[in-house]
Amino acid sequence: MTQTPVIKIALTHLVAKKRQTIVAMLGVTFGIAIFIFQAGLMSGFQAYFIEETVNSTANIRIFNEAEKNRKGIISKLNDDKNHWNVVQNQKPKDEQNKIKNGYQIISILERDPRVAGVSPFLGSQAIFKVGISQIAGRVSGVDIIKENILFDVSKNMKQGDITRLETIPNGIILGDGLADLLGAKMGDNIMVTSPLGVNLDMKIVGINHSGLTEVDKSRAYINIRNAQKLLQVDGSYITDINIKLKDFALSEELAKYYHAKFGFRAIDWKEANASVFSVFKIQNLVTYLIIISILIVSGFGIFNILMMIIYEKMPDIAILKAIGYKDSDIKKIFLTESLIIGILGGLLGLVIGFIMQKIVGNIRMDIKGFVSMEYLHFNSSPGFYVFAFVFGLIATSIAGYIPARKAGKVDAIDIIRSK
Repeated sequence: MTQTPVIKIALTHLVAKKRQTIVAMLGVTFGIAIFIFQAGLMSGFQAYFIEETVNSTANIRIFNEAEKNRKGIISKLNDDKNHWNVVQNQKPKDEQNKIKNGYQIISILERDPRVAGVSPFLGSQAIFKVGISQIAGRVSGVDIIKENILFDVSKNMKQGDITRLETIPNGIILGDGLADLLGAKMGDNIMVTSPLGVNLDMKIVGINHSGLTEVDKSRAYINIRNAQKLLQVDGSYITDINIKLKDFALSEELAKYYHAKFGFRAIDWKEANASVFSVFKIQNLVTYLIIISILIVSGFGIFNILMMIIYEKMPDIAILKAIGYKDSDIKKIFLTESLIIGILGGLLGLVIGFIMQKIVGNIRMDIKGFVSMEYLHFNSSPGFYVFAFVFGLIATSIAGYIPARKAGKVDAIDIIRSK
């Protein structure tokens, strides 16, 4: 039996049940459209977050991690488990977070061909005060020229110039969120107070916007020499070494290598943002579960429609078998009907999903979350469209197989006798 009569009969059945056919087709359409929109939104946001994170934070951070569960001196002298050591009000050792020989390590890293840039860092909690406004935040003591090589700080400057941090001895660059909280503007004087109670009067020489909301609301750049003054430490004192790689995909591997080589804790950008990536995994799981549920529901719709057509077209099936159609031909007719619903619904779903992305992507949102975004970012990867269309076809094929198999087993003689 040629394919043309099979397709014609399948189309005739579907046209005869226009309303039910459209409902089944729309189930597939909206399932695929929502998948394209939702998956594009989630992966687009994640890709944007990763890009902002990679551009705004170190690929690898080396720092001196404080020792945990440190034994007391007396316990070290007497380690007998059957002996009790009792010390009242034992004071823990005051251990600095300084990276010893930090600038020598930087010199070694700068000669590594895999490294794009290295920057020393000295961070500390601080209180920022402008007039009566007072906000807790964090100062980042940096070599601004090296910091700019790593993170392109100059690109994110809303006001001012990064070079003024070098030319003006008491200059400070505020995150735009922190500036808003303080009500501060360019040229204002600001007092910075360290945890040790050291005060520095500084002048705002720039406003920076990194795109990471929490960072912009709390961070201020100052010259590393001023950070050392705030903490009353010597000129070799740094707490972190930030590294930018030529290929950030090597971050995890090189973090382990640098930890073994230098003896200090080294973490890559993925480990530093592990909590955020765990949220992304949950988001992806929920998205796929929603789409699968929608397509399963639409599959039941296709199943019901084809079963109704089979019961209503029993006499037609008997006639087709009487004139020479085989069981396999009858099965093909109803499988073709489910595939037609899947193909038409799938193609329409792809178009609607694409249009939804374009419309919503052009609506100004001004979102403040993990990252700041004026517009939603969508991932329009062809892979999503192929996956959605193929998954839709598989769902409709499975939904149509059972009715098609039932139709193929119908006995023409029993139908005619029942009439």
